[in-house]
Amino acid sequence: MDFRKGAKANDDKRDEGLPTEVEGVKRVDDIAYGPDPKWNLLDLYLPENVEGPIPTIINIHGGGWCYGTKETYQFYGLNWAQRGFAFVNPNYRLAPDVVFPEELDDVDRYIHWVADHAAEYGLDTNNVFLIGDSAGGQMAEQYTTILTNEKYRQMFNYELTDLHFRAVALNSSANFMYDPGTVTDVVGAYFTPELLNSKRDQINTEEYIQSNFLPAYICTANYDFIRNNSVKFDGFLTAKKVPHVFKMYGDEKNPREHVFLINQRDTIAKQANDDEMAFFKKYLVK
Repeated sequence: MDFRKGAKANDDKRDEGLPTEVEGVKRVDDIAYGPDPKWNLLDLYLPENVEGPIPTIINIHGGGWCYGTKETYQFYGLNWAQRGFAFVNPNYRLAPDVVFPEELDDVDRYIHWVADHAAEYGLDTNNVFLIGDSAGGQMAEQYTTILTNEKYRQMFNYELTDLHFRAVALNSSANFMYDPGTVTDVVGAYFTPELLNSKRDQINTEEYIQSNFLPAYICTANYDFIRNNSVKFDGFLTAKKVPHVFKMYGDEKNPREHVFLINQRDTIAKQANDDEMAFFKKYLVK
């Protein structure tokens, strides 16, 4: 797929030369969390010298539902581990090999894996955070709604775990899937026209968001091509009285684009990650 090749070339160029081993972090790679031997794998990055159970971030990577791997997100995840969080960095199956909601099924699988294996790796089940960017942001929004609305959860037949999710970060998130122009091009490989008709209730997540939605950090950038999704979602959560922060990074002299905060060499990305960490720490429970 041309989109996949082009995106990978851009990501590889951005990350060229970054270390895959960093001081103070232990990594455990290629842990199987489901039946697919290629895609149902995750990496786990654990900060060393942390006393007690480790607050844990579960990541849902972006890539238009048809691109992205844990290898691309390893540098971002290692950075979070250096900040004192365990970071769960999974692959999931991609369109066009799967269609909605099969990627979300994988997300549910690896969240259950975290719950089942938390004690083994010293993860703090009482302090779990969800991060998603772009397509992963859409799934993080969706999974948060599944966690907080039983009626919506029943549509997917998912079961709750004993993990206590404290907050969610939505970075350049794809929201409002039925807005004109949202499902185009490669996105249609996952949200096919037939599924947009037959699974409208499941895809139209915002209809099921309640005031108990997790505290949310909404991050976008001045040149993010789906910036307006985040702007609209900020207003939407305000109307729902959901605690949240909305931040748009970059300006005309220092513009930033879609999912800029993955870039480990970018000072504005560092600021965005600092801000998200401060937000998460507000919701840590001792």
